[in-house]
Amino acid sequence: MTNKSNILYISYLGMSEAIPKSQVLPYLLRLSEYYKIHLLSFEKKELIRNNYDEFKNAERQLKEKKITWHRLRYHKNPRIVSSFFDILIGTAYAFYIVIRYRVSMVHARSNAPIAIGFILKIFTRIKLLYDRRGIMAKDHVEHSAWKEEGWLYRLAIYFENIAIKKSDTIVVLSEKMNTHLKDNLKNNNLITTIPCCIDINKFQYNHAARAELREKLCLGQKFILAYSGSVGTYNLFDEMFDFFKVLRVFIPDSHFLILTQNKDVASDLLLKRNDINKAEITPMSIAGDEMPLYLSVADAALAFRRDSPTAIAASPTKLGEYLACGLPVISMSKIGDVAEILTANKIGIAIDSYNEDEYKKAISGLISLFKEEKALRQRCRKFAEDFFSLERGSALYRQIYDYLTKR
Repeated sequence: MTNKSNILYISYLGMSEAIPKSQVLPYLLRLSEYYKIHLLSFEKKELIRNNYDEFKNAERQLKEKKITWHRLRYHKNPRIVSSFFDILIGTAYAFYIVIRYRVSMVHARSNAPIAIGFILKIFTRIKLLYDRRGIMAKDHVEHSAWKEEGWLYRLAIYFENIAIKKSDTIVVLSEKMNTHLKDNLKNNNLITTIPCCIDINKFQYNHAARAELREKLCLGQKFILAYSGSVGTYNLFDEMFDFFKVLRVFIPDSHFLILTQNKDVASDLLLKRNDINKAEITPMSIAGDEMPLYLSVADAALAFRRDSPTAIAASPTKLGEYLACGLPVISMSKIGDVAEILTANKIGIAIDSYNEDEYKKAISGLISLFKEEKALRQRCRKFAEDFFSLERGSALYRQIYDYLTKR
């Protein structure tokens, strides 16, 4: 393509952080074949220092694809004021990029970037894509200790409503949130659902790794339940331990494999539980590239998270990763579109609440699914290929980019 449209992509997360590595860079690298992309990100000095190799790897990948990377420093303190400062500086720099490179479209990923994009939209002729990753005000109540109904909360609700109306198109993570926006905000702009997608070539079942790692970990032919991801109260480890405790009643020869980068924290949480057999739970710290190999060891996986008002907007990345490795999933029904995905496609079980009765029903349902184990693994993989692949996600973004840049 000779005359590529100039696109400005704004991310408040740095490119050496976990989320952008799987949910920003892979898309931009693919989309750069069709557009001239400028990436504006806010980088944390301490993370660059601690993950310098990953930072340089991101820089190399972007350079190879001729993506221009504009970097600003992320400010953490003073709390709240620093965010407004970043938005102010980010807006000034984004104005420069838009004017200097004749940018026709701005892709604003999440909260601070949409504030920048909103101001650009008022004063320039750019088209604005709001990539909505949650619910702005409620996200900050959960993660930033904002007071519900406080002035910041009310300001965020007011601003997001007008930002949605000002945006030319919106991306959300779940069909439930798509419907919610259409029904409650009466927004006539294009709304597209794009879940958190994954590299299905990286995440796939590896029979050789399963045999090798089971022998290495002394797991034999046990039924292995897996969890991958971060560790914290948000991820409900006590509830996962409770689920595994019930699973052991149904399948005594079972084992819980926790795959995380926070092994010590997971081990500390496990030590507090005196009601479960700790020998049958293995927390492990593994590198991201090893995750598909270790998921191949498992037979089923958990995707628990705290029930909250923002759950409707969520699309857990681990859901696609599990399914791509052929693993049926047990998850909470209130998380995004999880219930519809798992139930309609017979690739897992959705529970309505975290209690023993629900766990028993889920495990009974899981055992029924395993009556056709090979077909179950194939269904999981096929759905991941059709729904969660980066190729599908990138194609949907390309349709939006084409729509906005050619209007």
